[in-house]
Amino acid sequence: MAETGGNNDGKGGSSPKLPSVEVMLRNLNLTEEEGAIMDFIDDDEEEALAPVEWALVGKILSPSTVSVDSIRSAMKPAWGNPVGLKIRSIGEKGDNMFVAEFGSGRDMERILSSTPWLFGKYAVLLKEYDETLCASDIVFDRLELWVRVLNLPLGWMNRTKGAKVMSLIGDVIKMDVDAEGKASGAFLRAHVAIDVDKPIRRGVLLRMNKKDDPKWFQAQFEKLPYICFACGKMGHSELDCPTPVERDAEGKLPYDMQLRAPEERRRRVPSFQSAVADSLGSGSSSAN
Repeated sequence: MAETGGNNDGKGGSSPKLPSVEVMLRNLNLTEEEGAIMDFIDDDEEEALAPVEWALVGKILSPSTVSVDSIRSAMKPAWGNPVGLKIRSIGEKGDNMFVAEFGSGRDMERILSSTPWLFGKYAVLLKEYDETLCASDIVFDRLELWVRVLNLPLGWMNRTKGAKVMSLIGDVIKMDVDAEGKASGAFLRAHVAIDVDKPIRRGVLLRMNKKDDPKWFQAQFEKLPYICFACGKMGHSELDCPTPVERDAEGKLPYDMQLRAPEERRRRVPSFQSAVADSLGSGSSSAN
């Protein structure tokens, strides 16, 4: 029986630890050839390979297999054709994982900080490159999004209370507030990292004081990738959902398009001359 190295007192309070590498190797009954060890030492002379200086690892969160050529064709223009861009696939075919190398650290930082990125309607998850990891060791479990919580009381539209609200949705990275820590507009806004393996939050329940019942406040997400309207998770549609749910009396599923924040249209700022002309025109009467 394999050793575990764990400490189980029979009370269910602790779980057995995984076998040590030494125990695992012993149980494999390695041959003499298999037992030979190759040591890699930092100061060994190696082939003159171009160093991976600025790189990200990524994953397309799609149920279908995506070719590296398709990833390259989609992300190159989306990222603004960064200098020196090279994309290669890693991992198993259906994992949709890739490495993107850049010729500029500034481009790499810009792309990493400008998430979310989309491949069609599906999320592109990005992480910093780590040459010590195997493809199977890389975990893509978080996606950074800008989220809005609508129609909050004025006393919650600030950094202090607002961060507590946003922490119910994900890990808060940045609050969209002014220098005094106050938010303006119709909603509270923050950059958060959400768990892609969990259903997305449709809103938050807040209790204004101890005597009041909690109130529901709707959440919306900017550039929200494709999600399943049945289970609320990313990476598949309701037609492919492994846990389908019954529709309500109106034929609706628990999640819908209201989770996607409407895109803000930029208003064209008029020139000083046109503003004066419009003002004079609107205030004067026609002699015709």
